[in-house]
Amino acid sequence: MKTLRLGLVAAFAVAATAVYAEPQKITFSVFEPPQAFGPTLVYGPWADDISAASGGTLDIEMLAGGQLGKPAAQLDLVENGVADMALVIPSFTPGRFAGNEIAELPFLWDDPSVAGAAISKLIADGDLAYPGVKVLGVAVTGPYQVHASKSVESLDDMRGLRLRAAGPIFASATQALGAVPVGMPAPSVAENISRGLIDGTLQDWTLVNAFRIIDATPYHFDYSLGGVISLIVMNQSVYDGLPDDAKAALDTFGGASFARRWGDELKRQADMVIEKVKADPEQEAVFPDAAETARWDEKVKPVVEAWSAQSPDNQTLLEKFQAALAQAAAD
Repeated sequence: MKTLRLGLVAAFAVAATAVYAEPQKITFSVFEPPQAFGPTLVYGPWADDISAASGGTLDIEMLAGGQLGKPAAQLDLVENGVADMALVIPSFTPGRFAGNEIAELPFLWDDPSVAGAAISKLIADGDLAYPGVKVLGVAVTGPYQVHASKSVESLDDMRGLRLRAAGPIFASATQALGAVPVGMPAPSVAENISRGLIDGTLQDWTLVNAFRIIDATPYHFDYSLGGVISLIVMNQSVYDGLPDDAKAALDTFGGASFARRWGDELKRQADMVIEKVKADPEQEAVFPDAAETARWDEKVKPVVEAWSAQSPDNQTLLEKFQAALAQAAAD
């Protein structure tokens, strides 16, 4: 009888080990098309690396192309447990996450790898918070520039241009430069430029190419006007319930490591778009010298100052962001 009991205990132990050995399936929702460079060159390989490093505890399945919901619904998908993790854009829920717009401020940075690492530090230090979800990684867009259907060779050419500007900070920067901000979704920008309803847009090189806006905007002025924060987040309860090996893998490949991974690939993609523009005789790209850049700096500096003056929290966050940018650039 004793031998039978020992045998049963051993059998249960083997069964428990077998159950634990089965990796936990994690659904990763990405709204970008499966063929886009984000899913193919960044998010997919990143998820595979985490699965491989998790000691057999995780199996992350990426569902790209918005299979589980539209871009603006991604945060809800995670919070409601429809997806375990997702790529989200916090600015789609304006006012919910205090300080999230910090990266949109103009002329503070021009390198998405550095900006992403700086934002990662602010999150790690508790200076930026996203309650309800576990932030795994930060993906900052490239800095927005001016892309127009009319020639923009200097600040003087900005006067009166009707430019798509998403959100209050980009709108303020547009106005400060003498142009007229117009709000509209990115997918409709190219059509509205072609119809003459607007003259151009503030967008980064990769997005203006992805949305085919570049076909309607042969003129480009490369001045850094801030960017937008995207996050890879996980349902907090799901993260809390993971074994230590799984958490360690997520933490190792997350944070500043992911921010630089994303930013470095984004820069490679942007460089390819820029080279394409330079090689096209029908396209014109202006990269301003120090004197012209200083003119633009002087115009948009009040936008940064006005945001900082809105509250002591904004002022403190701006100071910490600038310090984090300097540290990230030096690393």
